[in-house]
Amino acid sequence: MAEEKNKEQIKSTVESAEKASSSDVENQENISENTLELILGEKGYEYYVNNKKKVTTYSIAILSVILIFIGFKAYNKMIVEPKEEEALEKLWQAESKAFDQEDWKSAINGDSLGFFKGFKQISKKYSGQKAGIIAQYNLGISYLNDKDYENAIISLKKVNINDELIGTITQGAIGDAYLQLGAVSDALIYYQKAYQRKDNELTTPIYLMKAALCLEIEENYPEAIQLYENVYTNYPSSKDAVKAEKYAESLKLGNPVYKFDRDSN
Repeated sequence: MAEEKNKEQIKSTVESAEKASSSDVENQENISENTLELILGEKGYEYYVNNKKKVTTYSIAILSVILIFIGFKAYNKMIVEPKEEEALEKLWQAESKAFDQEDWKSAINGDSLGFFKGFKQISKKYSGQKAGIIAQYNLGISYLNDKDYENAIISLKKVNINDELIGTITQGAIGDAYLQLGAVSDALIYYQKAYQRKDNELTTPIYLMKAALCLEIEENYPEAIQLYENVYTNYPSSKDAVKAEKYAESLKLGNPVYKFDRDSN
């Protein structure tokens, strides 16, 4: 009998504890819910209650986005930015050789003693980074100045820059390389890409004039006249405006500005 009585007491104690625990949980939930209602307001809280599962899902999604963003920022700060600084430092050394000293071969390949890397190595090592993209552009321009026109074309065609000026000059430089190789039709295509790409007072008149030159070489005088007229009509402040008007008038009188002896070969 005593044993049964003890069992009953234990059972009663456990049930009381469970009720107390359940009551505590309910009280905590009520406190949390009341606090949430104060924060969200009556309408916001009502929406939360009706869409509790959906809201929780949204919260998890937003938290995930925040964590991804924080991780991305940390990755940029700790890994990408130091690499960019290192790459830009190497780029500066090569640019000094290229544009200050016009030592194009060293700018392309680096110096013979290995003190600095050239645009070719920088563009490969830092491909996809800002410094790598600029190095690829500089590599093509260096080949062009070094009269290595085939490699200039190959390198410049790899450049992917949306910048208004550099992106336009890249297309124009490919045209220059083709023209030096005697591929006039190809040069014309790239000059057209250059002047059509981003209309501006600086580069557009330049490449209109170069395209007109190609048209004269091909003896397509009517279209050449149109391009010259485009220059002095739409870009009167350009340094080429006066020249373009003179060339257009000369062509209209049957006197090509550029005369080529096609039978010389």
